[in-house]
Amino acid sequence: MANRLTIYFTSDTHGYLFPTDYAAAQPKPMGLLGEIAQFRKDENTLILDGGDTLQGSPLSYYYHLRGLPGPAARALNLGKYDFVTLGNHDFNYGPQALKAYLCALDARCLCANVAAEALTIAPCAVKTMGNGLRVGIVGIVTDWVNRWEKPANLEGIRVTEPLEAARAALESMRGKVDFTIGIYHGGYEKDLQTGRLLSDTDENIACRICEELDFDLLLTGHQHLKLENAVWHGTHLAQTPANGTHFIRVDVHENGAIESSLHPAIITDTPGFEKEEAEVNAWLDSPVGCLDRPLWPEDKIQMALHGTPIADFFNQVQLEATGADISCTSLANDVRGFAQQVTVRDVVATYVYPNTLVVLEVDESVLRAALERCAAYFNEDLTVARDFLEPKVAHYNYDFFAGIEYTFDLAKPVGHRVVSLTRGGKPLAGKYTLVMNNYRATGVGGYDAYCACPHVREVLTEMSELILDYFEKHKQVTVQPLSAFRVIRSGPEGEKIL
Repeated sequence: MANRLTIYFTSDTHGYLFPTDYAAAQPKPMGLLGEIAQFRKDENTLILDGGDTLQGSPLSYYYHLRGLPGPAARALNLGKYDFVTLGNHDFNYGPQALKAYLCALDARCLCANVAAEALTIAPCAVKTMGNGLRVGIVGIVTDWVNRWEKPANLEGIRVTEPLEAARAALESMRGKVDFTIGIYHGGYEKDLQTGRLLSDTDENIACRICEELDFDLLLTGHQHLKLENAVWHGTHLAQTPANGTHFIRVDVHENGAIESSLHPAIITDTPGFEKEEAEVNAWLDSPVGCLDRPLWPEDKIQMALHGTPIADFFNQVQLEATGADISCTSLANDVRGFAQQVTVRDVVATYVYPNTLVVLEVDESVLRAALERCAAYFNEDLTVARDFLEPKVAHYNYDFFAGIEYTFDLAKPVGHRVVSLTRGGKPLAGKYTLVMNNYRATGVGGYDAYCACPHVREVLTEMSELILDYFEKHKQVTVQPLSAFRVIRSGPEGEKIL
């Protein structure tokens, strides 16, 4: 069957350009360069990206620390991209870094719900292919950027509601195009097989977009799903996982049929990027300090049940940096852990987010509400609750606390599992200061109780840098056992510690 249009689509590469996850030395089939090596472009081919390009890898953090533009734009130029949109993490390093990226990019940036005088962004574009097919492309990003991002990083930038922006952009192309593509940095609020509602927020609205608009193809991101050949209300859907492990190829046939398929990245050489690769690896392997013992991650359920010294260490750093009474932290979905002789690689591959710290004033009711959210992580059979796996895997929404003692009883219904809560062995009374990352302080992840809490202070240094500074101050670090909680199941015969 003859092709009328071929599309290659990447998304959520998160600064992973080379065939490595930076946790280990051996190469892995991943990275943007291992995706674009497989692209074959002609006059009837479009190459598109769905955002979250600038942040997320040790490589991107290396350049961010030095105030230098990273090589992401150069890699996209090598791949001959036509159009990109923005992801929520592309705002993490501020407007100047975003401007430098867009200025270095050969592709056009389309994002209908982002307006900024200093940035060259269009809502949509029409591309006429070699065979005469007129293709209309619209880009949009979840407007939860406004909730997550630090105000300084959105200075001069306005992010509006994506659905109406997409509607207006689509309408502006009406009668001028033969085929329409939406690039949405957002995901699905419903199960595409059953229609079951997965989330009642508007962080992800891909299904609603399909229900209200008439895109032929909607390429999505943000949730890091492996999704090919899906359809919702007549719109063809696809999505890639994160970190450059897979790309999507879409074939639009002469008879109008659309097929999409996931393709894994390959291990490839990095010609033209040898200098960047050598520099970042030398930096990653530089020593920063010593721990009293190595801190390696365990099974996620086991860490949630019994605590982990990795979280204890993060809380230890947060408490010293802020002097707060209580601290909470979480772990990324995938963490490297720390060797006893710590390198920069250990730090940036274990605390992977560009988070800063916020200190809130809280009371017992706020802490109880937050802990109930943590306790909801467990199914009674000690598997992870679906709410932490759908619509996006989010183990990072389980928090570990230091400075309080608490007990979860999994025999109790969700919302009533916190059966004890003390500080220093005494009941809580009055107000306390609680330090957390700036992402959690917005209340996202089910922690709405934080939204109304007064902000006491902020530490605007990123957490990875605070950890590096901590090792500079304390070359020999003893990790304190700060977690003081139990998970039990009560029954007729008493309590059983899990």
